[in-house]
Amino acid sequence: MKRFLLFSTLGIFIALLSTSCNKDEKIITSFGYMNEKLEEATAVVMVKNDVLKSRLERKIKEDSLEYKPIYERLNKAEKIANDFYYYLESVKDSIYDGTLDKDEARSSYNKLTSSKYLDNYFFDGDQLTPQGQEFINKITEYKTNYAKALGRGYGTIASMVTNRFRTKELMDYSGNIIPWLNFKFQNFPALASIFNITQMQSDIRQIETELINSMLSGEFKKEFAMRNYVGIVRLDKGMYYPDEHITGKIYLGRYDESAHPFDITMNGTKLPDTRGVEGGVLIDFKAPQPGTHDLSGSFKVMYDGSPVRINFNSTYNVVSRDNVVEKIVYKKEYIEKPVYIDRPVYIEKEKPKQAAPKPKVPKIAPDAKTRKYYSTGGKTSTDIEGTVNSEKGRLSMTKTTMHQAKIGALRTADNARFNVTSFMVKVPGQLTVYVDGDTFNEEAIRTIDKAKVGQEITLFQIKAVDENGKRVGKVKEVKIKVIK
Repeated sequence: MKRFLLFSTLGIFIALLSTSCNKDEKIITSFGYMNEKLEEATAVVMVKNDVLKSRLERKIKEDSLEYKPIYERLNKAEKIANDFYYYLESVKDSIYDGTLDKDEARSSYNKLTSSKYLDNYFFDGDQLTPQGQEFINKITEYKTNYAKALGRGYGTIASMVTNRFRTKELMDYSGNIIPWLNFKFQNFPALASIFNITQMQSDIRQIETELINSMLSGEFKKEFAMRNYVGIVRLDKGMYYPDEHITGKIYLGRYDESAHPFDITMNGTKLPDTRGVEGGVLIDFKAPQPGTHDLSGSFKVMYDGSPVRINFNSTYNVVSRDNVVEKIVYKKEYIEKPVYIDRPVYIEKEKPKQAAPKPKVPKIAPDAKTRKYYSTGGKTSTDIEGTVNSEKGRLSMTKTTMHQAKIGALRTADNARFNVTSFMVKVPGQLTVYVDGDTFNEEAIRTIDKAKVGQEITLFQIKAVDENGKRVGKVKEVKIKVIK
């Protein structure tokens, strides 16, 4: 609760700084004191981390086999964290130097109201400067390299890093999508930007504290044993008719991005190890004749230094293309402003009989493309509907189901499915959330959890593309009633 109050206060102070700092020096001075306190608190956390690390060093003497590999992970993670921490410190130094005069102390808070230096340092019109791009790159490198240093068993810590150092676009109260760096730093007083960076440094050290504590308590063992489980839906059929009973089973499965499959066999064929990627195996082969086919095999992953064989067994359906209809897309040629030309007119005494008009054949433009549509035997429709876990229309779901739901798009004319690239989530009484991709992000999940039973959550402005990456037409919104 204290941390929540601190962030709420921070938001209020930033708002005041951006509107009133030139009128009231007390506000900027108070904000400077907050920055001092946060820097002091971060220094205390660093001392605490050193003490915790020494405890871990003593445990190595007690059980070297268990704790030495953990300690080596900590050292790798610590180096990555330190590199990022001191890079942020150098950015803060440059803000002070670029805003204050040489004879002015850093505690001259009333002199740190201008945003001019950092605006020029990070931004060049609508583009980022090399320094601005470097700032984004450093955050990405920290997240990526820190996760690699942690390895498996530290999913909670990795999620903490991801959540606290998000750089995705954000939406303002007017519904405008704004790049993260602009949203956080552009046109803000220098001291507000300094405080933002100090907060990032504090997060780095707090994450280190959580990491060392989890190492000391053995939490990583329990986490690896029980975390990262997902429900895998396996239906008895790939297609159902209205009013037919849908049957199947939901299996318990676990994913681990640190696992790299090898020794892969699929349908009796040995596959190269390059098919093994982080946490899975790539499937890529030509479809056989129509019908239901098996997809089975095995692969190995390393677990605690030993290879473990994982078996898989599934089926897939192939349908005939006999009902595919080729249609030509014609491009109309026209002249916006017709030109009239005078020419002689010959008048005949008898009007000759007119021959039956020949059917007009549309002229195919040079850049016309051929597209394929699946005929349905009736009146076609071009409606594209949004789907949640392949279901469309007005749905009813629990919040837990929505957390892991996948958003899609379906053309009702031919049941063609499209990949969703982004969408909006609206919960009654909450701010609209923009989602990049086809699954709910952390912010969307938090907003969904605030919905009350019986309320309808709306997914709208769904953007989708076909298999070639081309944007498809408008996708209808989806209404989801919360049932639990």
